[in-house]
Amino acid sequence: MKFVVKNPDFLASPYTGMTREHWLSACEFLLEGIFSNLSSEEDLPVSRRVEFEVSYPRKDTSPAKDYAEKFEGLARSFLIAAPLLRNRPRSRVKGISVAEYYKNMILWAVTEGHKNYLKNWKDLLSIAVEGETTFQHTCECASLVIGLDQCREVIWETYTEEEQKKIAEYLMGFGVEKTESHNWRLFNMLILGFLWKEGYDIDTGLMRDHSQAILTYYAGDGWYRDGHRFDYYTPWAFQVYGPVWNQWYGYENEPEIAAKIEEYANAMTDVFSSMFDSQGHVTLWGRSGIYRNAAASPYASAFLLNHPKADPGYARWVNSGALLQFITREDVFVNGVPALGFYGQFLPMVQGYSCAESPYWIANPMVALTYPEDHPFWTARENRGDWDHVGKNGFVETVMDGPGIAAARLGANGACEFRAAKGLFGPGNEYVPYYVRLGFHSHYPWEAFDYGGAEAMQYSLSMGEGKSPAVPNVILYGGVKSGVLYRKEYFDFRFSFQALPCVDLADFPVAGGMVRVDKFRIPTGPFTLTMGAYGFPVNEDGTEPVVEYREDNKGSAVILKGKGGRQMALVTWGGWQSLKVKRRTGVNPFGRPSILAYGTLSRSRCYEYGPYVAVSAILTKEDDSPWTDEELFPIESISYGDRDGYGAYGPVTLAMKDGRTMVVDYDGLEGHLML
Repeated sequence: MKFVVKNPDFLASPYTGMTREHWLSACEFLLEGIFSNLSSEEDLPVSRRVEFEVSYPRKDTSPAKDYAEKFEGLARSFLIAAPLLRNRPRSRVKGISVAEYYKNMILWAVTEGHKNYLKNWKDLLSIAVEGETTFQHTCECASLVIGLDQCREVIWETYTEEEQKKIAEYLMGFGVEKTESHNWRLFNMLILGFLWKEGYDIDTGLMRDHSQAILTYYAGDGWYRDGHRFDYYTPWAFQVYGPVWNQWYGYENEPEIAAKIEEYANAMTDVFSSMFDSQGHVTLWGRSGIYRNAAASPYASAFLLNHPKADPGYARWVNSGALLQFITREDVFVNGVPALGFYGQFLPMVQGYSCAESPYWIANPMVALTYPEDHPFWTARENRGDWDHVGKNGFVETVMDGPGIAAARLGANGACEFRAAKGLFGPGNEYVPYYVRLGFHSHYPWEAFDYGGAEAMQYSLSMGEGKSPAVPNVILYGGVKSGVLYRKEYFDFRFSFQALPCVDLADFPVAGGMVRVDKFRIPTGPFTLTMGAYGFPVNEDGTEPVVEYREDNKGSAVILKGKGGRQMALVTWGGWQSLKVKRRTGVNPFGRPSILAYGTLSRSRCYEYGPYVAVSAILTKEDDSPWTDEELFPIESISYGDRDGYGAYGPVTLAMKDGRTMVVDYDGLEGHLML
């Protein structure tokens, strides 16, 4: 199962061929997969599960989760069906009238006594486990009302007054009750906003409290801090649901708050283009990666604003590119629906709050299908923004101090590579691999940690026999100075930084990747420190990549060569003692074994005086051409500020072959660290 762009229009869309009609066809395609799981038209859109270990419902989850899974299937698939029905109200998928199916399912879901009744707030509270006071239904009600508004003439307005009242009472229960103190408050806002729009009385003070709380999460550069972290919940929740709320309620009733939501949404589209590669592809990062192309949705929802600043040609390109990134791949689908993974099934990136139906949130960008055919989103010619000006030997970098992200678009390989910070987790927390990394790459999704030594795109510290290797669990942001990004990582942080081993991170882009100039600060020994590159999957036919080693007069490199022009190099200069590779299984999102290139350095005793700064580069290519010395060894020379050339103190100066002089100076970093 995969989507094919039939009769592409490369005049209007020179990069993807996608038009409005293709988007509608994509909706039908996705519904065909969902409906393939139905045995009758009275079945809720629940998928055939292939995994029972991580996703819910499980044996150890609340009885409320059994109903939540069904509601997710209904509400999130409705986000695919509703924009289709708005444009093609008589759509039939697998012989089923889409309009009649969802009209019945929504009404039955709120009708006590019906076999498809999904329980209201009070019913869920009566079966909740101890301490359970919020329910997934709150989130799904928000999706439901978005869908009802999108195809109101086809479904909502065809209900009788009594039926509408029944649905409204059900929604109100979740709109006014307890929610979570992060992006969930938007769900309550949308529920109440829809009801107000339909003429029902709501608690305006409650609405104002939720909406002011959303503003308090704003961190700058378009990003909201969701709970205590930064991730794609800003683009696929805050920057979609905020503009929808503005349209329904905010502009008319809370103009000051709505103005802030609009300002922040425009700030997001100003900088967020830096986080998509030359094909408009999304990078795996943070939790809920199963939502995939939903990350591009701020460029679809931006035109709900009264005064959008987004470029419509870019907006359509990036949403089309991100959608095609996934739906054109057979490995994305299991039993007709997107798998619990990024490409294929990949449980290391799945959280326990997700179910088999959760990936339907990929439909968030379909809000663009509410715009008429003559809207600029659909009529503007596709363009790739800054990508058309990067150049083969250049890069474009965007710094976002708010979330602590520096994102680079790399001309030599067309990749997006970004470095994130401001992440704090307990040792061993499942979220550590999703956030605390040296970098994230659009062509090489992060690999799971196996805690067996060297890890992909991270340091690993071994302190002696009987002790498991440790990876950092906190990463702090130090800002960008003279083109160098500064961060700091700590190993095994619990409640104090005192005496903890750490690494001062400094990096900057070159056309093919990143150069690292990191200073390790490990107070005791002996120890072995490793740093891995991105995981390099074996070839699709199962054959191993070719491994080559090269040196120049100062640096050493290990090169991995795969079929189809994929190449990666890990290059090391002073500080590193050896380069190695190892084969790993079960850690790569492509579902294949992978090869990890990594560097090592060791100290045999405590307080050993020696090199403190380790210089490296991780570079990639998208063709089979041999690496030139300029590509593989981008550093001409390195000089250190201390007398021994160890980087013990003072700046490190790098003369680059592209003509730049990069000065790395950790002085004062401690006073600029931010979380």
